Amino acid sequence: MVRHSERPEDLDVPTTIMAELTEHGHDVAVEFGRRLPRNWSITIFHSPHVRATQTAERISDGLLEVGGNLNRIERLNVLLGGRGSIEKIVSMAHDVGFDEFYHRWKQHQLPKDTLEPINDYLDRLTPQVIGRLTQADKNDLHLHVTHDIVIAASRGWLFDNITEEGLYVPFLGGYGIARTKDTFFGFKGGQEVDVVGELFV
Repeated sequence: MVRHSERPEDLDVPTTIMAELTEHGHDVAVEFGRRLPRNWSITIFHSPHVRATQTAERISDGLLEVGGNLNRIERLNVLLGGRGSIEKIVSMAHDVGFDEFYHRWKQHQLPKDTLEPINDYLDRLTPQVIGRLTQADKNDLHLHVTHDIVIAASRGWLFDNITEEGLYVPFLGGYGIARTKDTFFGFKGGQEVDVVGELFV
C-alpha cells in the first residue's frame, strides 16, 4: 500500500484537489517500478484520482522497462478514500492539519456529510484489499496506489502502534502485508511488525 508519487506542495484547496504529479514525481515512480521484483506477478491497483493513475502508469513503465512481470493495472475506487465531500475533506485537513483531521475521523467527530465513518470505510476496504490477498498465489504482489488518508486509516487498523509513530506518509511511502499459509505479517521501513490477528479470523 503506497501513497502516490510527488505532487506540488503548499497549494490552495481547489489546486490541491486537482494537482497532478510533478516531473520529479513521474521520474521517481518509474524508478520505483524498476526496483520491483521481476520474478513476481505484479498487479497494480490504483485510486481513480489522476495523480494515483499517473503513478500506477509510471510504475508499470519502470517495471516493464526492466522486464518485470506485470499482470494488469486496475482502477479500484475504494482506494480514493471514504465517501464524502472532497472539497470539505481537503478544506478541513488544510485548516486543522492532517493529523488532527485524521484523529477526528478516528474518534467519529466528523459530520457524515464531510466523510463517512471510518469503520464503514474500513469495512468496504478490507474485502477489496485483504480479501484479494487471501486468494493470491505465493508469487503474486498486489501494489495499491492510494492517498495518505487511506494509508493512515488502514495502517492504524492493521497495526497497534500507529499512534506512537505518527501519521505522516511520504510520497511513495507506505507499508506491506504478506501472507503465509497460516498467518499474516506486516512490514514498514524494512522491519517486520505485528498485524492485529483477530481481524483475519
